[in-house]
Amino acid sequence: MDVEDLLPQVKVPTLVLHCRDEAVAPFEEGRLIAGLIPGARFVPLEGRNHLLLESEPAWAKFITEVRRFLKTGNT
Repeated sequence: MDVEDLLPQVKVPTLVLHCRDEAVAPFEEGRLIAGLIPGARFVPLEGRNHLLLESEPAWAKFITEVRRFLKTGNT
């Protein structure tokens, strides 16, 4: 499903996290999505999995970024 045309209409705070070496979705797709959502914040993570695992080095950054996003009232 292609929702690219709808992304500029998103009106809620948005955090996009994407692993640089992910095998499922290209890294640039995550950057593109974040760039099309007004005010979205893009955070690159080091990793290869589409679903980040707790055992991966990027897990701590993931948790930090999600907590920061939620703490700022972006819910």
